[in-house]
Amino acid sequence: MEKFKSVITTKKWFAIAVATILLIIILSLLSPVFFTFSNMQAVLVQASITCIMAVGMTFIILTGGIDISMGAILYFTAALFAKLMESNQSIPFVFAISIVCACALGALNGFLVVKFKMAPLITTLATYTMYRGAAIHLTNAQNIPVPREVGFLGNGKILDIPVPIIIMVIVIIIGIYISTKTRFGTYVMAIGDSPQSAKESKLPVNIVTVAAYLIGGFVSGIGALILLARVGGLQSNMGIGIEFTVIAAVVLGGTKLSGGSGTVLGSVIGGIFLILINNGLNLLNASPYIYDIVKGTVLLVAVAVDRISILRQSKILLEQKAKRIRCSVEG
Repeated sequence: MEKFKSVITTKKWFAIAVATILLIIILSLLSPVFFTFSNMQAVLVQASITCIMAVGMTFIILTGGIDISMGAILYFTAALFAKLMESNQSIPFVFAISIVCACALGALNGFLVVKFKMAPLITTLATYTMYRGAAIHLTNAQNIPVPREVGFLGNGKILDIPVPIIIMVIVIIIGIYISTKTRFGTYVMAIGDSPQSAKESKLPVNIVTVAAYLIGGFVSGIGALILLARVGGLQSNMGIGIEFTVIAAVVLGGTKLSGGSGTVLGSVIGGIFLILINNGLNLLNASPYIYDIVKGTVLLVAVAVDRISILRQSKILLEQKAKRIRCSVEG
């Protein structure tokens, strides 16, 4: 038991991994259709956009920030892509322009946060309105179909593996590598753990923070093009609320909202966990109005657990400090 507690403490993603396995077992017992190859593949396809965006959100939250505008970046990128395709531009060209634009919007968020010392929550809430408003102005809130060739990104297969799953796996592997094997990943953790100490250590705090938000914009752009391809065109409600699902996935995966601790792997498992809930409720013919209630409850529990963990660690540190003081006085 002590070893089990130690694993959960040192590897916070382990808890959500266990919860995901238990959820799969429970839903498999409740629905014979749930644990089938076709349904599991469908779950991964559905989870692909959430998990891809969760990779970027993980880097942002690790710095101690947050990005409420990722859903709006997704919508703007999709709108730009659809609008450019209307003018008969080549798909590779439009793809490149759309992704660059998504990166620029993400980087702008980071720039505003570091340049004007603005609170990330308020900053990205403002840019959420700006980006979504710009997209609506660009398209006049119209639904715009995209060419059938674009559908390959969302519905195509390579070696019988759905393309969204392949893209998701590639993004996850790159995200894990950057966070664990590069200097950038170390800097991100250090900034989130103690911004003041990071500055005193001469770390490039501003550049790393902007880069984290840029990554958030990049994965939002990738998610936009996959979603656009899956539904066959731009829809005016595209991307609404997805940022909260992504944040929930990251928090469920063990990343501290205050920054400095977390893993990409945990965020991905958190994303899959949330999609499994949606899929299971759907197979059980539950009311669609209960989805958000369940998701909100899960997020609330995750935040509460995170807060309790922080308070417990603070208490332990205070007790250790008090013990050292007593020892020094008695000595």
